[in-house]
Amino acid sequence: MRRKVLIIIFMVILFSILITLRVSAMEYTPSDIVIIGKVVQHEAGNQSELGKRLVADTILNRVESGDFPNSVTEVINQPGQYCNPSKYPPEEVYLLVAEEMYRRTNNKVLWYRTKKYHSFGVPILQEGAHYFSGR
Repeated sequence: MRRKVLIIIFMVILFSILITLRVSAMEYTPSDIVIIGKVVQHEAGNQSELGKRLVADTILNRVESGDFPNSVTEVINQPGQYCNPSKYPPEEVYLLVAEEMYRRTNNKVLWYRTKKYHSFGVPILQEGAHYFSGR
């Protein structure tokens, strides 16, 4: 419980910093940062920082694309797309997610998988064990 309270405090401070910087991520909430952070840790916890950023980008790019649901929760909860884990990641993952909301590492990635590119989409890059594709 104490860890959860500390995470919430951290998120409020982080979001305050983002507002101060007048970032373009104003449509995102602290709870969006938390849920994306959980997914990134679960899906890419064993990958490089770049790999984590790219997984976050797939979620954010989908939310903003117009071809997918327009909320973080709806994108993550689409069948067969992302897990919805309950474990909280290290604090640096939240910071990474917030940074991606402000400035994307890659604004084209929409899908990823391990071992090979999807049969749909255009291959963009491989980072670690993940193969990223877009339109």
